Amino acid sequence: MIKQTLFLFFALIMSFTIAQAQTNTELTLSTQANNPELQTDFMLTGVYNITTLGVLSGSSQNRQSAPFSFQSLMMYQLDPNIALGIGMGIEFLEETYLPIVGDFRYYMRGSRFSPFVFVQSGYSLPTDKTANENIVYDYYSIWPGYYPQYEEVKPLGGFMINPGFGIRHMFHSDFGMEISFSYRHQNLNYDAASNTRIEADYNRLNIRIGILFH
Repeated sequence: MIKQTLFLFFALIMSFTIAQAQTNTELTLSTQANNPELQTDFMLTGVYNITTLGVLSGSSQNRQSAPFSFQSLMMYQLDPNIALGIGMGIEFLEETYLPIVGDFRYYMRGSRFSPFVFVQSGYSLPTDKTANENIVYDYYSIWPGYYPQYEEVKPLGGFMINPGFGIRHMFHSDFGMEISFSYRHQNLNYDAASNTRIEADYNRLNIRIGILFH
């Protein structure tokens, strides 16, 4: 129920943001049409936001084959090609996590349409206090008919890195869209009974689509 509520909440945010950006776009384009001297070159400058929705697909290591992912970044354009930013989001793996990331990206062209490459790195913080994790001990494997053992554990979160590439299209200097594809490596840690530390790694294809706006 919590996950469905969060998904609806973020979907409403995206809908409102897109509607507001389209309204601003129409007003700006109308102003520029009446005042040719105000026309822009579709260049991003200064501080802006990138808000994206996506899925983390390509793994059978947990019960969710393509977990939902939301992310919001505050970026600063250093020059026409290089941008730096920080951000956070929400993701549903076995548990719910809040990834906090730093973002570096390089745009191939300082123009309306541009491919880009990027890398994100940071730490995913768990929102759940407990979880049920599949605990496999090596000596169990010698017994025929062994079934995985599930144990209540405490999620601790873990380090993540996410390099990738994408395409950006600007409708004007204050509003654009992007689509990206990346390789996501996520390390997660858990505290189990008897002071046991469990570590799990997820390697996923991260597919995202989003909007850029000032």
